[in-house]
Amino acid sequence: MSGSEELFYWIVWWSWWILQCCLYTLFGVLILDGIYQFVVGFRGWWSAKPLPAATRYRRFAVLVPAHNEARVIASLLESLRLQDYPKNCYTVFVSCDNCTDDTADVARAHGAQALIRTDTSKGGKTWNVRWALTQLPMDAVDALVMFDADNLAERNFLSRMNDYMEQHPEAEAVQGVLDVKNPDDNWLTRAYALAYWYTNRFWQLARGNWGLSCTLGGTGLVIRSSTLRRIGWNLESLTEDLEMSTRLILSGSRVHWNDHAVVYDEKPLDYRVSVRQRTRWMQGHYWVCWRYGMEALKSFFRTRRIQYLDLFLYLLAPAKACISLVAMFAGMIYTIVNNAILFPTLENKTPQTMFEWVAFVGMPLFLIFAHCAFVVVVGPSMHRRKLSFRYAKDAFGYFWFGLTWIPILFRAAFLASSQAVWVKTEHTRDISLEQVGHRD
Repeated sequence: MSGSEELFYWIVWWSWWILQCCLYTLFGVLILDGIYQFVVGFRGWWSAKPLPAATRYRRFAVLVPAHNEARVIASLLESLRLQDYPKNCYTVFVSCDNCTDDTADVARAHGAQALIRTDTSKGGKTWNVRWALTQLPMDAVDALVMFDADNLAERNFLSRMNDYMEQHPEAEAVQGVLDVKNPDDNWLTRAYALAYWYTNRFWQLARGNWGLSCTLGGTGLVIRSSTLRRIGWNLESLTEDLEMSTRLILSGSRVHWNDHAVVYDEKPLDYRVSVRQRTRWMQGHYWVCWRYGMEALKSFFRTRRIQYLDLFLYLLAPAKACISLVAMFAGMIYTIVNNAILFPTLENKTPQTMFEWVAFVGMPLFLIFAHCAFVVVVGPSMHRRKLSFRYAKDAFGYFWFGLTWIPILFRAAFLASSQAVWVKTEHTRDISLEQVGHRD
């Protein structure tokens, strides 16, 4: 072997060895994160504690930010009008953001106060809410309640939130259960519903049971007036709910989860609309991670409070997903090349070889299919509080829904620097609370 050939050999050998070390290290870190998420999620098997009835009624300002929502907002306003809560203890405000339809007229016809915003320089929900808060009598109420225009609120939503706030006087922000009002429209809405039923239980409720912070979902939430005065609403991202959650946690507080207050959200039927919506979510998520991620990590090292580490890991979720996908495909390629192409002989069937086939090929595939099976059976069963195989047939649809996240996650990373352009999700499903209650 000549000198140049020997040099080339050692370069290849060392490169392959470094690749092995990187893969093993990366998989080790991802496995540790997976173990942590499993331990936290395990508390989702515990149901929420019963809530005793409150002894006094708190005053709520209910805000519905809207832009051309005349088609669907009436059902929400009707569900709010029929709340089993004293009518003199809450007022509904609809913030009509440059509406060109009759959203304001529909709001007034259903007993809500219409706030008319005409500023066109800053569009989108974040700026609409920011403006609306300057118009609301926040000093005269105990808390702000927020819904999206396409929602439906269970008739005991306000009373259950009132009960929770009395039981937990330290709670500055409370998120209610996010359900889906149109889960059976098509495969896409069913996939959304399955994802929400799973995360409601094994992400949000689980963290609530551990005493960790949940995250605000943008709707079906309550924030105390004193908290808004303390933190403000000068938010900048496309995901104002995540940014508000992050700022609240970093201030030393946390978001509580109320498993007894339910709101129903419309999910898009059109795939292109869904992609735009999820891309916006991920754009905002990346931005919040870059803006607040290191602060969360520093807070963890300074205080040793798990809550800050949990926040940091959640903010990293899109980036972790991208890294995991790259690592999974790299591991599979490495295993196939190393053990089936370069060294396919029987003498190479060592314990390390078997470990690589299991760890880099078998385990990722097993976890993917096990997760799909878990979500389509356990999620609906826990949601309905009885064993249900109704959505088992949607396992492939949910798997495909997961695959559609891949280009969204990577593309959103490059769009995250822009938080100015808000693309509205069109809402078309005008479903009443009675129709939701009578579905199978």
